[in-house]
Amino acid sequence: MLDSNMKSQLKLYLEKLTQPVELIATLDDNEKPTEISILLQDISTLSDKITFSKDNNLTVRNPHF
Repeated sequence: MLDSNMKSQLKLYLEKLTQPVELIATLDDNEKPTEISILLQDISTLSDKITFSKDNNLTVRNPHF
């Protein structure tokens, strides 16, 4: 989803994180939410301070993160 240049730039910014960040997504099974999930997974691999999970039990409008 992210090209290598974008990942490199983002990784530099994410190195400045001092606190953990949790990305929680509530997604349905359509195409766009799948793309959002892939994007969030990509981002979470760039820093050990970022975690990604799905929680479809939240009562919010889908997709949401």
